Amino acid sequence: MGAARRGIEVATLFGLVLHAGGCAELEKYRDQIEEIREIVRQLRGVEPAPPAPTPPEVVRPEVPVAGLTVKASCVARDESGYAENIQLDVSDGRVRQFDARVDVPKRGSCRFQLAEFQQTKLTPHVEMAARAKAACVIRMWQQGDRVTVTATECAEKCARGAFEYVWPMQLNRSSGGCY
Repeated sequence: MGAARRGIEVATLFGLVLHAGGCAELEKYRDQIEEIREIVRQLRGVEPAPPAPTPPEVVRPEVPVAGLTVKASCVARDESGYAENIQLDVSDGRVRQFDARVDVPKRGSCRFQLAEFQQTKLTPHVEMAARAKAACVIRMWQQGDRVTVTATECAEKCARGAFEYVWPMQLNRSSGGCY
């Protein structure tokens, strides 16, 4: 810090000398100019402090994600007539049985069967895409004891106008029934 302060003082003095102007004036300040040159020579060898060391990288171990496992048979109907009937068997993310029917009052029904889908994802959620060139996708995931099964862009699996009224199906993982 002392050398840096001294360098600032010398630079200030040097600036005053140059400001005074004229070569004749420089002769008066020859000793101070030599002192400035000596300080500059000393400062050239001074390196800035090295950067602070970077903290060590925190390596978090990957926690393996267990695949969904559920066996359920859910048959339910509410007071409006909306009905669900789903047979599902999934073991460690692999779908072994899937047959679902949803009846929407005054709209028609939807039917989803395993043979019509191809599994595309095991974890962190199960995903099955329609084998036909369609956008229909079935997704399944678990939150606590609740397993959700939902259909996306699957109007072709339903009577006209019914798909817009289809809700995700909720299953109880422990009991295997409807939630």
